[in-house]
Amino acid sequence: MKEYTAQQKALLLASTEQSLKKRCEIADDALAYYPDLGGAKKLIARLEKEHISFITREDKEYPESLNGLYEPPPVLYYKGDINLLKSECITIVGSRRATRYGVEAAQYFAEGLAKKGVTIVSGLAVGIDAAAHRAALDCKGKTIAVTACGLDRVYPAENAELMDKIAASGLLITEYPPGTAPMAFRFPERNRIMAAISKGVLITEAGKGSGALITADCAVEMGKELWVTPGSIFSRMSEGSNELLKECGRLVTRIGDILADTGGEDDGENITGLTIYQKQVLEVIEHEGSAHYSLISRKTGITIPEIAKILMKLELDGFVKRLAGNYYTLARNRRH
Repeated sequence: MKEYTAQQKALLLASTEQSLKKRCEIADDALAYYPDLGGAKKLIARLEKEHISFITREDKEYPESLNGLYEPPPVLYYKGDINLLKSECITIVGSRRATRYGVEAAQYFAEGLAKKGVTIVSGLAVGIDAAAHRAALDCKGKTIAVTACGLDRVYPAENAELMDKIAASGLLITEYPPGTAPMAFRFPERNRIMAAISKGVLITEAGKGSGALITADCAVEMGKELWVTPGSIFSRMSEGSNELLKECGRLVTRIGDILADTGGEDDGENITGLTIYQKQVLEVIEHEGSAHYSLISRKTGITIPEIAKILMKLELDGFVKRLAGNYYTLARNRRH
């Protein structure tokens, strides 16, 4: 069993019994508040039973970027590879009630960035978060999930398998000890950690009032990059992210846009494979020579609003060219 200092044990105990603000206030003098370390020993025993590790601000693994927060977490609990906190990270977040377009955008950027060695950070929520985590894992990339509850809790329940996969090949991390429930006020607290450990935050789709907008605010306040993918002007799920584009977000449509902003190499090409829906659309256009979006919709079974989004993305990426009368043809020298 690893030996823990009295200070570490006191910090652990402090983290179980106080609000975040109070924990931060007492962290520097935890022994004065908790001279009896019996409670900390009980917590450490529970951590070992749950196979949960922890680091404090005294440990070398603790990210320097978190020390710059107004209220740095005194303790971080984790499962997985703690060294990922030292890797180049980018946070991808968005709506829980994501549209297919939002999910595909998250998958596109997460896969492409992960293939370039970037660690994908998100919050393990349903929708955009889960799509980003899965895309990174599916291409053998790395991902970090920051949770708003103890790591002995599975939240949301439908992401139990995903949580296990991240623990096995990525990193699960939280500032909350075992037994902590995912209360509403803890999600904004969680969001500041995602922004702090990353070079920037990408919002792929967010409606008004989405928690992803809180993460965006954190990024701006910290001086981090804030990237936003454009959404349909007719979609309520894009109202929040489209407003960000008007205010402070940088519009991105390609992996290279983000790589260029973070000091990486933009090779001028998108590096992720086409989605099944994009391939279906391109197959119809190739077969017809040129096709109206209504014809594409009939032949693929995809709704016209979704076809419009797919065609916009394919046009931005240089796969198709728009003709008069809302007809589309394959762009010259591009094949799928």
